[in-house]
Amino acid sequence: DGRLPFKDIAAALDVSEGTIRNRVQSMKEAGVLKIVALADPMAIRYKADAMIGIKVSNSATPRQVAERLSEHPEIVYVVWVSGQYDLLIEVVCETEEAFRSFLETHCYGQEDIAQFEIMSSIEMFKNQFLLKRQAI
Repeated sequence: DGRLPFKDIAAALDVSEGTIRNRVQSMKEAGVLKIVALADPMAIRYKADAMIGIKVSNSATPRQVAERLSEHPEIVYVVWVSGQYDLLIEVVCETEEAFRSFLETHCYGQEDIAQFEIMSSIEMFKNQFLLKRQAI
């Protein structure tokens, strides 16, 4: 919780407030920590929120397709993965019509995409963005 005072974090971890302040500052300077507000798409209840697995065509690289798709505001997550797909993206749109339009414009008929699979959210069980080990 980026709003939690350093003294509360220090008390919970049984360290000094200065230690927390220094570690947070150090992580910010190293570029491994940004304190930002995140909207929960499940709480907002967007009309269209889906993960899309993409197989990149032989005429392109995953990086090229990722860079092309990353330019669009509907895409909130892009990762190059191993396994069945080359890329996994998350698309969030305010309406089903906007989602269909996104697919028709940026996925269907694109020479750099060989195949894609749409995986719609049914229920979210966990959404956690925490480091599992100390970075600094």
